[in-house]
Amino acid sequence: MLIAGPWQAAVDTGAERAVWPPGALTPADEARFGHYAAAQAFFGGAQGVTLARRGTGRGQAAQQLVFNYARTMLRKTTSYVFPAAVSFVVLPDGGGGDGSEAAANRAERALADVVRDLDLARLDLALALDASVLGDAAVKVTWDRSKGRPRVVAVNPATLVVRTAADDPRAVRAVTHAYALGGADLADIGLDAAGSGLDLDPERAYPVVEWWSDDRWRMTVAGQVVRDGENPYGWIPYVIATNDPRPFGFWGQSDLLDLVDVCMELNRRMTVLARVLELSGAPIAVLENVDGSEGIAVGPGAKWELPEGARAYLLDLLQGGGTQLHIAYIDLLYRTLHDLSETPRTAFGDSGRDLSGAALEVEIQPLVQKVGRKRRMWDAFFQSRNALLLDLLERFGGEALGGLRQTATIWPPVLPSDTDSAVRNAVSLVEHGIRSRRSAMAGLGSAGSEDPEAELARILDEARQFAEVSGAPDTAIR
Repeated sequence: MLIAGPWQAAVDTGAERAVWPPGALTPADEARFGHYAAAQAFFGGAQGVTLARRGTGRGQAAQQLVFNYARTMLRKTTSYVFPAAVSFVVLPDGGGGDGSEAAANRAERALADVVRDLDLARLDLALALDASVLGDAAVKVTWDRSKGRPRVVAVNPATLVVRTAADDPRAVRAVTHAYALGGADLADIGLDAAGSGLDLDPERAYPVVEWWSDDRWRMTVAGQVVRDGENPYGWIPYVIATNDPRPFGFWGQSDLLDLVDVCMELNRRMTVLARVLELSGAPIAVLENVDGSEGIAVGPGAKWELPEGARAYLLDLLQGGGTQLHIAYIDLLYRTLHDLSETPRTAFGDSGRDLSGAALEVEIQPLVQKVGRKRRMWDAFFQSRNALLLDLLERFGGEALGGLRQTATIWPPVLPSDTDSAVRNAVSLVEHGIRSRRSAMAGLGSAGSEDPEAELARILDEARQFAEVSGAPDTAIR
């Protein structure tokens, strides 16, 4: 039967926040979860405050305008990091023999099939945005026995606690994962309710905690241990992408940190300017030397009778160019926003002048450098994830991969490129013996082939067939 106790707090199966057992979290973990929630709320548009309206009566207020530039900036950067799907090359073991090359080709094809079948290109884009917002993103890589293939699932970093080596903050020793599952879901994943002593209610959600190390896997449901034994994989099945982590820490930092103040101030100034323009459209009538306003009605065609010496006029809030001060300050905030986000206006397709070639690259260089930093982080993430996928394919899927686990990422160009020029350069490098055909095809990205080895084999086969039919020399295989 289910044990009552601190685990019995209400758990929503759709909730993002995990239910942790008492004492499982450190103050640093709780602070990290709080930062995640604040960053997610800010990214979602919770950037405004209620502004009190003076003289409009108690309880009436004006809502501050919110222009969610923060979300736009992060999405734009993510789009430059992943302008198209990435591809991967499996590196041979260094022996240089035919066997290692053949195994590398098989591994590349198997990995490409998994990436396509699991739609990992779209998941990578979502993870990149999540890492920018929260500072961290994570996936769980396991083997799906029912489908006979690897399984890659995104994991909310707010449900993870990581223990690292005492002398190396980047070396993961154990991962704890807390989440909620319904009774029916627990039965679906193969939990033996009878053997574990649990009486599962299909309509109820239960807190689940998994603890993984390289050699052990322990799982508890509502505080009761249901699995505790050897790790079937031999490695921790979590890969965590950390965005710009500190050198002596594990977890990353949100890209929103530098944008919060300027976005809040921009919203305030835009709200003030909007209020000024709104009032200028319905001007305020000012009466001077008048004791009271009885009998004075404001409206189209209204006529007023004012006492001698009195004066009436409309208050012109736009007089003297006062709004230009607001606009100039907003422009300054706008420039600050682009500087802090390292995303020049040119990245949005509007540089104010015609630029091309080297001039365009110089103009957008801050974003290119930022993308380069982010891609180095994702290179490490892909290397770890692909190594787990290849290991699963060989150990559980029966693929003969020769133990190869090292991969290299082929990134699409950051900036729009001239395909014709890239092809001419690749041809020149191949003709002068500086680069192989296979590497040139892989480097061309979308202009080449996702499987350079297979494409090269088709080219050679086509050249042989043409030579047999026409009798012309087979120059393609020389």
